[in-house]
Amino acid sequence: MKQAFLWMLALCLIFVSGCSLLSGKNVDQADKNSDEEEVKQAVTDVEGMLREGPGKYAGDKYDEEKVKAELDKLPDNLTADEAYDYLVALLAEDYKPHVKVYDSLDPTIKTNVKTPGGVNAPKGELPKQVNVEILLDASGSMAGRVSGGVKMNLAKEAIRDFVSKLPEGAQVALRVYGHKGSNQQKDKELSCKSTEVVYPLGAYDKSSFQKSLDKFRPMGWTPLAAAIEQAKNDLSENTGENVENIIYVVSDGIETCGGDPVKAAKELHESEIQAIVNIIGFDVDNEGQRALKKVAEAGGGKYTTVTTGEDLRKHLEKEYERLAEEWELWGIKSWLDAEYQWGDKWEELFDANQAIQHKFIREREDVGCKGLFSIIWKITR
Repeated sequence: MKQAFLWMLALCLIFVSGCSLLSGKNVDQADKNSDEEEVKQAVTDVEGMLREGPGKYAGDKYDEEKVKAELDKLPDNLTADEAYDYLVALLAEDYKPHVKVYDSLDPTIKTNVKTPGGVNAPKGELPKQVNVEILLDASGSMAGRVSGGVKMNLAKEAIRDFVSKLPEGAQVALRVYGHKGSNQQKDKELSCKSTEVVYPLGAYDKSSFQKSLDKFRPMGWTPLAAAIEQAKNDLSENTGENVENIIYVVSDGIETCGGDPVKAAKELHESEIQAIVNIIGFDVDNEGQRALKKVAEAGGGKYTTVTTGEDLRKHLEKEYERLAEEWELWGIKSWLDAEYQWGDKWEELFDANQAIQHKFIREREDVGCKGLFSIIWKITR
């Protein structure tokens, strides 16, 4: 659109300049006065015509008497091109400030609406890269039973169903902790050092993810802080305004290895990764709930407690629905934000275009109706 406008403007300028009216007048260059003032040759390309002004008497500096005096000084043996050069040097308008608007305008529309603190967008492509990492407690207590079955088995089923619903383009990772040794004192050191990514961050694959779930059983202690610290390394290459990192911790108890999960969650959330740390307490006592809630708050996320496998499944299902609604609302707000931004950019372009048209009309009158006719009169009288 911009180039088409510039071409139209240039063609109009060339037309009204009247060069064609003078092109048939041949004059011997040797007859010119040797002391004739040299005038810069006017450009004829589109970009050049809009950038070469202003002329000596352009715009508010226009003075008809002074212009006539300047034209009277011109030699009688001018060619068409030379006449045009003189008129441009005297009367060309200054389009540069308005052309600069076109050159500097950023057509990018960036929405400023904060994205929801979750993982699922409505059906279709995600508006940004979403990375979800699950931290699953594999301490010995996860071998305990609740209504519906063994806690670890129920957690694996709920997690598998949840990640399978992630929209195309989302990436998922699964890290376990406390899965080595035992929950006996003799194995504490080994168990407290055990935290491992069993499904590296990447696109969800049903078969591969199921194999990763089959790699471990509930065994040892609970190094929650170490797992959160390692999650920071897992997501370290995923930063920026177009990336969102979310962590879900599924645990049935508090830190038992002497770490500080509150500090770890806070550092992760406030780092350039800006991960949101959500905690799901699975059959946790009151003391454990209070401790895990502090971890979630430090990580900018939410804490939820469930007591059965069905509760866990329903919670993750509601989480999916809630986040889908938030993404839909985000889409509406972002669309409105984009509309406002486009309106501002359009107004800026419109103002620049109006200014160029105004100057073009004035230039047409000065160059075509006054300057050109004065030269024709001078060389034909």
